Amino acid sequence: MKINGIETSAKQFAYDGCHKIYLIEDGDDYQEARDSGYDIIPIASLRHKFNESCGLQFISNWKATERFVNQFQEACFEF
Repeated sequence: MKINGIETSAKQFAYDGCHKIYLIEDGDDYQEARDSGYDIIPIASLRHKFNESCGLQFISNWKATERFVNQFQEACFEF
């Protein structure tokens, strides 16, 4: 999958139910996100969750080392 032209191999993402979307890239990300109370959702639902989120939404990897979509930015998803 590509998000705004950036490739990701993530199969899941963490979602706070409002606007914070973090891609889960490994088992440590998964465990930390679960321990922090985030819902873990299959990547196939990413476009839907992004579109239903509030205008502050962003997409980052869990480690916050890569930003795929900034707040108030449009998102292009390629599967």
